Amino acid sequence: MANFIRKNIFNRRARAVLFKLISCVKYVQFGCGGCRVGGDADTVSRVIRNVIFDWSGTLVDDLPAVLEASNYVFAMAGVPKMDLDQFRREFCLPFTKFYDRYVPHVPISQLEEWFHDAFRRCRHMVAEIPHAREFLEFCREHRLRTFLLSSVHRDHYIVQAEATGFGAYLDHVFVEVRDKRTKMRGLVAEHGLLQDETIFVGDMEHDVEAARAGGVYACAVLTGYNHPEQLRACAPDLLVEHLGELRDWLTREGFEIRAALEKLESEQQQS
Repeated sequence: MANFIRKNIFNRRARAVLFKLISCVKYVQFGCGGCRVGGDADTVSRVIRNVIFDWSGTLVDDLPAVLEASNYVFAMAGVPKMDLDQFRREFCLPFTKFYDRYVPHVPISQLEEWFHDAFRRCRHMVAEIPHAREFLEFCREHRLRTFLLSSVHRDHYIVQAEATGFGAYLDHVFVEVRDKRTKMRGLVAEHGLLQDETIFVGDMEHDVEAARAGGVYACAVLTGYNHPEQLRACAPDLLVEHLGELRDWLTREGFEIRAALEKLESEQQQS
């Protein structure tokens, strides 16, 4: 069960109050998009209409290939290799920050050349993550707008999207993004996304930070790079084992994330 609630939701409440003040018309809900209403503005509840996905660790499992390519980089740079556990704990985005920490003596252009050459040799190791396909189909069934926001190299994305068929489920794709926090702000503005109708799903602390930068909901999944304790420490709105759990949670709550989170927070305060 989704089991993590971010305590600091003051800004969301402020937006909710503002929305109630300016809401003077009733909306009709088609599929699961738009708003649900009762008899007055106080009963208006935003529902999720937009899902922004990370790629690596969220929709596809490329961690074994990334680890192998990264260790090739370390070997070429003359520094010790990492095992899987250490890599998951140490790797971070933007990835230049990670490289600066471990191989500061090698130019980033050389590091990227080594990495991409090595990754191409082991890209057969990349596979779709369980429940990802079903969740993408779920989004299509409920007519949710879908976006991809990822640091993955464009060439690698094209190969992986073709192999999995996932590209067909994504309405808008943004790859080779160095800092998702900055890009998220522009994405939300460019596409006119309402923050209370949008959720960003990712597997790393940087993804949670990007969601906050854009003012959208953050859902962390435990299928990728960061360990559970790392994700809990950054306090996403939701923390789920996998996308199947998120699908079930959204269905159960009628896609009304804000109302569900406020209810859970109230129950925690009373307990």
